[in-house]
Amino acid sequence: MERPRTRFTLYAQRSTRYAACSVLWTGSMILEPKYLPKLAATVGLFTRYGLADFAKQQGLKGIAPDPESGDDGGPSAEKAAAFRKRLVELGPAYVKLGQVLSTRPDLLPANYIEELEKLQDDVGPIPLEDVRATIEEELGARISKLFEEFEDEPIGTASLGQVHGATLRDGRAVVVKVQRPNIREQLAGDIEYFREFAAFLAAHTEAGARIDLVGIIHQLERALADELDYRVEARNAASFRRSLAEFPRILIPRVIEGYTTHKILTTERIKGVKISEISPLTRIEHDFHPVAEELTRAYLKQITIDGHFHADPHPGNVFVVLADAENPMTPSEAKAIDRRRVSRPAATPLARMEVQAQQNAAPQPTDIDVRLSLIDFGMTARLSSALRDQIIRLLMDLADNRGDDAAATLVEIGDELPEFNRVNYIRDVASLLARNYDLVVGELEAGAVLYELINISYQRGLRLPAELTLLAKALFNLDSVARAVEPTYSPIATIREYGNQIAADKARRELNPRKLLQLVMQSGDLLTALPHRLDIVTQRLSSGDFATRIDIPQLTVLLNGLQKVANRVFSGLVLAAIIIASAMLITTRKTLGTWGFIVAGAVSAWMVVAIWWGDRKKRRE
Repeated sequence: MERPRTRFTLYAQRSTRYAACSVLWTGSMILEPKYLPKLAATVGLFTRYGLADFAKQQGLKGIAPDPESGDDGGPSAEKAAAFRKRLVELGPAYVKLGQVLSTRPDLLPANYIEELEKLQDDVGPIPLEDVRATIEEELGARISKLFEEFEDEPIGTASLGQVHGATLRDGRAVVVKVQRPNIREQLAGDIEYFREFAAFLAAHTEAGARIDLVGIIHQLERALADELDYRVEARNAASFRRSLAEFPRILIPRVIEGYTTHKILTTERIKGVKISEISPLTRIEHDFHPVAEELTRAYLKQITIDGHFHADPHPGNVFVVLADAENPMTPSEAKAIDRRRVSRPAATPLARMEVQAQQNAAPQPTDIDVRLSLIDFGMTARLSSALRDQIIRLLMDLADNRGDDAAATLVEIGDELPEFNRVNYIRDVASLLARNYDLVVGELEAGAVLYELINISYQRGLRLPAELTLLAKALFNLDSVARAVEPTYSPIATIREYGNQIAADKARRELNPRKLLQLVMQSGDLLTALPHRLDIVTQRLSSGDFATRIDIPQLTVLLNGLQKVANRVFSGLVLAAIIIASAMLITTRKTLGTWGFIVAGAVSAWMVVAIWWGDRKKRRE
């Protein structure tokens, strides 16, 4: 039953509208007139879809009512779904912004994050005539000349493109990803507005500097620049196919050269089923535990060794491939069948990476009956060597419930804002890990815990890099995928084991014979020179010739400043004394008092000149 609209509720609703109007008024004074419709739509996202109170909590007070405004501001599942649908209506730029925001649990309530995850495949299809026109224009030939068969019905749709099945002239089954027409021009205007609006909020709200809205838009720009060039995704796919070739249960589709441009991406088609479509009978007939563990190890290798990981492993991007399915060759099978291709020099970077994938491929065990195929490599992230080492430590701290160490690692990774309190932060992190450590190993989720740590970090004033939020999203989705593949599997156990292995391998690399020999030689030089240096120190101590020099930076500047202050105070006191004495004398002896004022003026002038000359002389020195 709907709650009656009380006088207070009606007042809160009016407050929301008044606050929204104030933002529109302020924005209209600063932003260009062409942005006003977009500004109204953006403010409406907060005031109409249950985010007003949450905006106030974040510091966006200009678009929020009182926190106790009743049913106007509360984020509900229905409002979260309406929020997602509204983003789709506003266009692809808002869809991509929603996808970026889905990686930031510190900015939106949990039910909104869940809804934004559904933005992956909720957009409308591209008209078929536009799809065909784009393919023919990009590849320079008619569809009938390029493909033996082309499926008019799309396999899937996304905010930037659409995927169709096809068959090449040589009989290979492929999938063709086609970019939406005029998407670049449409996105350019929206991104320009996002940039202006983020700068406006950063300058006029409390939350602007704290949550780095401008940085979020820059992250969106970088992501879109890569995703709008399908050649980048092609290189990513080829790179992952090469780096993961040692994992026989993980399949990466091969990129088809000659059919790939910045608007068209063609890859081989791997027949599989969605994870949600695995039947109970299939689970009985096949062992899914090895493939779930290998998927986790493959991602850990991407994160900790390669420094380049697939940032979007949600269930829609992972397919289960059974042994009896008709599929293209794996890298090791291609290596065994076509050795001549390996020995022949490759002409392009993609071809060279394919050759390396075949060379690096592990021998295929004969008992593999289940594989996983990964697709859609538009969203990836790269980690520096230093950040990789920090992430390894952080994952080990999470697995072993070392709250203090985890907090210290996060502080090392992030940037401290003025309001950051280290003591409170360490306490919160330790408390979070202690709560999660009480769970049984099978229930602990590294991605969810990392999301909570990011949320705590932002609340406490610690700004973390965008790569860490993408990592949290990847691990969170990886947990979901691995458990969907094998419900009894625990990714955290593999993380702990893999982390120990990485640490041991690093220790072996650091303590190799060459470095040990170098360390011994340096230690020998030190031990040889040490007796002579100790003898010099003891001789100077016994003769009283041992002096200690303390050098304080900027000490001379500080002393000169104090000298100036002392000069001015002294001059002021002398001048005040002469003036007071002259004033007293002028009441009794006017002539003497007048001369006193003249002398005071002359002395004052002399002091001013003397002080100015002395300061100038010291500056020259």
